[in-house]
Amino acid sequence: MFWGSTPALDLLEEYVTIKKDVPETINILIVGSTDCRHILKTEARKYRHKVVKVNFFVVEACVEMIARQLLLLNIALQPQESLGLDQKTKIFMELYGNSLIRPAVAKCLNITAASLINMVTDYSYLEKMMNFVKLEIKYKERDYLENLLKFWCAKDDFDICNIWDKRVRKNLGVRYDSKVGAFDWDLNMRLHDVGAKQICSQEYRNFRSKGVSFSWLESEVSRPNRTLVCAIMPNGTYFVHYGYLGDILNGPFVNFGLECEDKSLLKSVHGQNYFRATDVTERNLKQIFYEIQNQEPYNLRKTSETQMGNIVMKEDNLVVDTRGLEFVPRPTKKCIDIDDNITIFSSSILEIMRYKDKYHDKFDMIYFGNAYLHFFDKEIISKISKPGSVLYIEHQLFLVTNRKKELEEFKDKIEETMKGLDFDRLEFNFEKEAYAKFILK
Repeated sequence: MFWGSTPALDLLEEYVTIKKDVPETINILIVGSTDCRHILKTEARKYRHKVVKVNFFVVEACVEMIARQLLLLNIALQPQESLGLDQKTKIFMELYGNSLIRPAVAKCLNITAASLINMVTDYSYLEKMMNFVKLEIKYKERDYLENLLKFWCAKDDFDICNIWDKRVRKNLGVRYDSKVGAFDWDLNMRLHDVGAKQICSQEYRNFRSKGVSFSWLESEVSRPNRTLVCAIMPNGTYFVHYGYLGDILNGPFVNFGLECEDKSLLKSVHGQNYFRATDVTERNLKQIFYEIQNQEPYNLRKTSETQMGNIVMKEDNLVVDTRGLEFVPRPTKKCIDIDDNITIFSSSILEIMRYKDKYHDKFDMIYFGNAYLHFFDKEIISKISKPGSVLYIEHQLFLVTNRKKELEEFKDKIEETMKGLDFDRLEFNFEKEAYAKFILK
């Protein structure tokens, strides 16, 4: 929850690799990706393919995920004059994967949330500011989305560190007093074992103990990240909520931090990385944001070579300001234009697709997140997919709680889910690959 558990994909490249050719318009259904990582990477690399229009149809079960996708898309697609490349990248990373953020980022969240409130309550304003996004959700979901965004820029006190520590204590039980050893065991015996070797011990410990995934020497975080809160309910002029209910085991490193076109960032000696998953994530996001705006290759300008992969920093107690910010009314800039469309639905659309003719034989590619397999209905899939369409099902490879037995059980669950469909299976190694791939006949 709040971030995906598999590396970002260029969905056009995946389609071309399997089908060898792309039609002029391709419709992609993304069910439960949790974040917009696949959309951003696909949009960044569109210039590498022939001219094609992509229509993304995004389905999420939680309104919190819809809100965060709108926020992250808005940040990622701000024009250069509004947010510079370095600034945009670090703001995106902190809002994406940190429980605590810098005051300047909290102020940016405040301003963006206020703008998003206007967008979700006035679709004409949404079309003006993000003309590539369509929001197709029920009225009660839109009301909840509005309350959620209001909490993001509210004055309520919110101590995410206390909530995080309580969950860590509950998860570890008697092992809490030796938690550093428990964290290192999970990292070395589980994540490194399945290929996530770019994640360094210091950053993984910071995530597991405090929820701060991405950090830099020149910055200090002190404000709670309000986008990581679930079940918001208004209570007079304030709000009540269930706090943080997301991932405290895996972290957001896998999504952008394991692979890189610049192989120098992946170097290691005797098992010690030169660079962290944080550095790889920052480099990849810079490339994505640059290529989306300019549609040309990104040439990395190296201004520093700080190699922090094997550094162990002093463990300090964080000083957290739990107060909300004063509301700062200030309009955001219009997002840069992209040629494609992103339509966002709640999960109820899947049942509607069964009966709506406009969705029958519509999708060239379908993607299912590993937590959304219970939404997988063979009758619906057979109706909405085109003959020869590509189906990706996300595997649980990078989940810390899974060993070989659990991975094999999930592979069997995927096979059971696919029974009754006519398909060609592509080769799938459940111990090494993050996606099971099929061609639907």
